[in-house]
Parts: sequence; C-alpha cells; structure tokens
Amino acid sequence: MNHTSTVEASAEASLILSKINRGGTIGVVNIGVAMSAMVYGVTCIQTFQYYRSAKSKEDSLFIKALVPSLWFLDSVHQALVMHVSYFYLITNYANPAALLQAVWSIPSTIIVTGVIAFLADGFFLLRIWRLKRNMVITANCILATVAHLATNLPYPIRFLEFRSLVEAEAQLKATGTASLAVGAAANMVISGAMVWILSQEKATTRRGPLTCIFEIAALVSYLAAPSLLYNLFFEIILGKLYVNAVLTALNSRAYVGKKWDGGVDISSISLPTFQLNGTSFSNNRTTDSAAITIDETNKEGDKASATV
Repeated sequence: MNHTSTVEASAEASLILSKINRGGTIGVVNIGVAMSAMVYGVTCIQTFQYYRSAKSKEDSLFIKALVPSLWFLDSVHQALVMHVSYFYLITNYANPAALLQAVWSIPSTIIVTGVIAFLADGFFLLRIWRLKRNMVITANCILATVAHLATNLPYPIRFLEFRSLVEAEAQLKATGTASLAVGAAANMVISGAMVWILSQEKATTRRGPLTCIFEIAALVSYLAAPSLLYNLFFEIILGKLYVNAVLTALNSRAYVGKKWDGGVDISSISLPTFQLNGTSFSNNRTTDSAAITIDETNKEGDKASATV
C-alpha cells in the first residue's frame, strides 16, 4: 500500500515537473531575489551616506521622513521576496505541486512596490514644481502618479483570493496588463517632465532611465509570456530602483554646480584635513587658488613647512 502510494506520488511529481518551465518560473524568481539583495545593499549604503551628509540636517520634515520610510519599505520588500524564494525552494523542497500554488508574499511584494513608487513619484513631483512651477506639467504628473497607484493595487489585492498561480494569471491578465501599462506610461510622463525641465534649467538629470526601462520590460514580458514569471523578476528589482533614484538625487546635491533646495556649489567644497604617522595634510580648494600645506615634526621638535 505504501509502496503503491509512493509510486503514484512520484508519477504525479514527474508529470507536474514535465509541464512546468522551471527556468521561466522559480528560476527567474531566484535570480531576481539574488539581484534584489545586491541592490538592497546599495540602498543601505546610500541611506547611510545621506545621514552622514550636512544636507540631511537642513532638509525639510518631508524629506527627513521620506528617507527612513523608503528604507523601511525596501527592507520589508526584501524580506517578502526572500520569503517567496524560501517558500518554493526550502519549505516545499521535493514538493513539485507547490510550484503551482500562489503564495501570499508575491502580491504583498507588488503592493509594497506600488507604495514605494508612489512616494518616489511624490518626491519628484515636488521637485518638478519647485524647479518650474508650471501648473500644466505638474497637474499631468499628479494625474499620472495617482493613476499609477490606483491601477497598481487591484491586481495584487485580487491575487490574494487565488490559491493557484495558473488560475490567478488566467483571471487577472487584463488587470495585470492595465497596471503595467499605466505604470510604464506614468514613469515616462514624470521622467520626460524631469528631462525637459532640467534641460531648460541647464541642470543635471538625476532620475535615471532604469525605472522606465524596467517598467516597459515588465509589461513586454507579461504580454509575451503571461504564464511565466519573467515580469515578476522586473517587479522584484523595480521597487529598489525607485528608492535608489530618490537617494541618489538627495546625495548628489553637494556635488553638482546647479543649486536646488539650498544646494552647494562644487567650487566651495573643501577636502578635510587628515593626519597620518605624525604628518598633517590639508587641502582647501577655492575658485581662484589651491593650497596644500604639509607640516612635519622631526624627532628634535623642529618643524618644516612647505606651501605650494
């Protein structure tokens, strides 16, 4: 009896595995989790760098609340994507039937990504308004941001009702397509507005094209292979790209010539003085001159000073 059950279970497992594209499902998810962990490390470094900068002490309450909120959401996001991988590869090891199950952490990951995108878009909306104060451009960007959030949430919320991945994808294909399409359009609207305004101001664009590329790639992969999880690969990394876009914009303010929100001109930046083995180095750079002073104390207590 037990032998018969084992044989039947083995045959069923072989049948399931033969019908599942493991590379296009759990394989790409596993790769996405690994890459997501690497980008999360960048998030932590950028957050640490922000709090070390002098600008962090001068920022508004909105920015001071935004940075830890994004870091916290990104940490939750990383925990969720790790749970997806752990559920399929560890908890249900040698259980092929589990590969067809819909785990709650997949839609939860999408929800957190949507919230991160909304906060990041809000940050860049505020920046667009401060730079140009153009009502038409700002209103269009606001509509795009609200539409992005409104279409981003129904898909994962409805996804929670399903136990089967196959059934969920079959029932929610239209909702998922609309969500990804609006997300890509909203990203292009806001990024296009940033590029146009900053080109008019002759400033440096600090919202990179990666978020746009990943939004479009997620849409294309979902339309091309809705039964596979290639789109989830891009969704896993997308939230972290939004977080790092904001942190990069904040951390780069002290290194660009164009002022924004009390920014610092690069010509006024001084390199710190440091000491090594009894030797003191100081480098103070201004627009017109540069001076390097080296003071060295010898064993007899005499001092030699050289100025260039």
